[in-house]
Amino acid sequence: MAQLAMPVPSVDHLMDTPLPVLINELGVTLIDSSITDVTFFGAVVQRKTGELLLTMPRDRSELEHDTVARYLLAQAFGVDVPPMPAPLVTSHANDGGDPDMDEALRRVRSGGAA
Repeated sequence: MAQLAMPVPSVDHLMDTPLPVLINELGVTLIDSSITDVTFFGAVVQRKTGELLLTMPRDRSELEHDTVARYLLAQAFGVDVPPMPAPLVTSHANDGGDPDMDEALRRVRSGGAA
């Protein structure tokens, strides 16, 4: 994913700002995902317009939702944060693809929920 044109938030700001405030400040659209696969934790997509979409699965704990959302935003903005612990991994659409992620991206890009 190309780095965004918006100012890059600091690690402290990214980690300490209440998530709803952070999402609003960064101009991110949060979408509930319909993907029920337990191995899907979320995706971040930058549309051709520059709009950033963060899609997160429903029915996850508040801690999981908050942690993964912040990590995905860090990845999108190029903020240097440590990698998530195993077994969590991130992949990029231009890395050769992951079928579940490809499907989520297809749905988001077409205007639907992931």
